[in-house]
Amino acid sequence: MRNPNQRLILTLGLGWLAFVGLGLGLRQFLSGPAVTVIIDRSYCAPAQWQERVSDRYASLYAEQEQRQLTIDQVIYVSDLGQEVAEAVPSPEDVQTLSTYGRPNPTQMQQATTENPDATVLTCGN
Repeated sequence: MRNPNQRLILTLGLGWLAFVGLGLGLRQFLSGPAVTVIIDRSYCAPAQWQERVSDRYASLYAEQEQRQLTIDQVIYVSDLGQEVAEAVPSPEDVQTLSTYGRPNPTQMQQATTENPDATVLTCGN
């Protein structure tokens, strides 16, 4: 028979492992779906950018803050190509993004083909 102290330590250790495992499992289960956001950075008037892109992104970001969804990645598309953001930008970062150039349907098509369930934010449509 084991020493009572060893049994106590083993029981407490297994209990904490189960507690941590359950916590991680619930966190994963309760977090919302992962979403990829594609942002079209072609030229857009500031008022339209605010309404069609910035405000919609802020809404998605708020849902992430409330753990209703997780923004997995943000992809910027412009006439120069695609760029994946290193970190999920804040709504303020998106609001102050500069827009330039013309829409690039080829780059947008590629981005949406590679990420078919992505949320697309654009001034265009």
